[in-house]
Amino acid sequence: MNKLTIYLSLFLLLGMFSCKQQVLENTDPAITESFSDTWKFRAGEGVDSLWMNTDYNDANWQEVSSLKLLKDQDVKLDNGFGWYRKTIQLSDSLADGIKNKGAIMLHLGRLAATDEVYFNGKLVGKTGEFPHDYRGYHDGERNYLVSGEDINMKGDNLIAIKFHDGWNIGGFLEGAMLTVTTAETNDKIGLDVAVADSDYIFMAPNPIDITVDINNTNKWPVEGTLVVTLTTDDYQPLKADSLDIKIAGQNTYSKSFGLENPNPGFYRYTVQFKRNNELAKEKKFNVGFEPEKINSPIDAKEDFKAFWDNNLKELAKVAPNYKLTLVPEYSKIDYDIYLVEMKSFANELIRGYYAKPKREGKHPVIVEYMGYGSQPYPPNQWWDGFAYFVLSIRGQALNQPTNRFGTWITYGLDNKDNYYYRGAFLDVVRALDFVCSRPEIDAERIGVRGGSQGGALSFVAAALDKRVKVAAPNIPFLSDYPDYFKIVHWPKNDFDNYMAAHPEAKWDDIYNLLSYFDIKNLAQWIECPLIMGIGVQDEVCPPHINFAAYNQVKSQKRWMAFPDFGHSVGKVYNDAAKDFFKEKLGLQ
Repeated sequence: MNKLTIYLSLFLLLGMFSCKQQVLENTDPAITESFSDTWKFRAGEGVDSLWMNTDYNDANWQEVSSLKLLKDQDVKLDNGFGWYRKTIQLSDSLADGIKNKGAIMLHLGRLAATDEVYFNGKLVGKTGEFPHDYRGYHDGERNYLVSGEDINMKGDNLIAIKFHDGWNIGGFLEGAMLTVTTAETNDKIGLDVAVADSDYIFMAPNPIDITVDINNTNKWPVEGTLVVTLTTDDYQPLKADSLDIKIAGQNTYSKSFGLENPNPGFYRYTVQFKRNNELAKEKKFNVGFEPEKINSPIDAKEDFKAFWDNNLKELAKVAPNYKLTLVPEYSKIDYDIYLVEMKSFANELIRGYYAKPKREGKHPVIVEYMGYGSQPYPPNQWWDGFAYFVLSIRGQALNQPTNRFGTWITYGLDNKDNYYYRGAFLDVVRALDFVCSRPEIDAERIGVRGGSQGGALSFVAAALDKRVKVAAPNIPFLSDYPDYFKIVHWPKNDFDNYMAAHPEAKWDDIYNLLSYFDIKNLAQWIECPLIMGIGVQDEVCPPHINFAAYNQVKSQKRWMAFPDFGHSVGKVYNDAAKDFFKEKLGLQ
């Protein structure tokens, strides 16, 4: 046998061996199994509990249905927390399918608002973060991958779900039903994106820079198209990349993308991996560039200052007639908590909760303004050096049972003198009048804070009243309306409803009116130090409108951005804001 024959034989043998090693995609039909809507439930966070473990006895837990909201079953949460547990057995056909496919997908249905899901005691999925690191509201479908090695094919399998919803509605949303399917090829593909800047806010001269990783945990190779699109925050297209790629089995594909010299502002990335012209995986996220250079100029009218000067004079004519009622169930060792009632602009009765320190002396105070539609809550009840007052503006929170203002943000749009926020902004000042009336309060040491609407009202307080010595607004609302309405759906859709019901109304007139209640126009009057927090992924009060107001502040200021937070900022910001208050108000 000559050398050529030997080489050809070896080549054929190697080729045959290679073919034998090639793993082909498992295209067997998916197997799906549905389970009942009955779950065991217990309210509470379960700190240091064993509620996720298979050997925990849940016999005393109540039964609930996933088809209905918990509140519709007269079930209450404990400080927003609750747990579900359910034990399932797999059919023989599903067990056989798992042996072939290697894993299952849990399809839980829609759930609110953050959760951890355990399968046989092991954490298999998580959406969002729990307080005090809350990062936004999530009410979508929950689908989690469970590896075959964690599944009991012949016996019981426990699913345990810990969840939190600050609105006390959450848990399963209406119509949720558990189904389990064998995991298919797309289920075992992971898509991750690394952003080169830690807070997702880039500064010149650095470009916007991201790296996309697609992880194929299947044993077989996958082919598809990676599509990366970049738009402005108001969806104007900027750049699109499309790449056909092949990823070997149990391998990762990585590719970087970027944008040089963008304009100051915020941008939307959409990263997709498509197979056979169908979407396999997708991630959407926002990044920013030089936000302090965002161009959103003041558009206040000539009579803007006179309008607010006159409003403050009108408020001063109203006797507040403060009334305090002790609330024993909220009063702890360090504070007495009072329900405060007082008259504000147009003789409107408004309320709030006041935490009066039991310690002697004059104390600094933090006035807190609440989010749009928030439920009432008491102030801090454990001593940290401050007195507290949490205000409910007209028609909201403690005042909502007697609300006469309909949809607050669109009430009175026919005339700026009738607009809801005229009175609401003056309620903000009346809260400062109240704390200054208290003998135990040092009126030279007042701080204001709040999130969302409360963030906007903190801007308002600091702008309209020089008694405010420090402000900590986060994710502020009510700013830069023309741009705001291009970026997110709400509250624009409330205004659309108003326009449909009032065909005589014109958008130019609406924007003209709103300019009197735009915090970016008020922010120019702020003289106190200010610290602002933003969630970069916020789709309620997007970062653009936060900075539209912030950039008009001329006093000492700084901001903190939280890259994976939506309409929230979390504990890091809250701790920093508290330290900021202590520094600026001279509290050791």
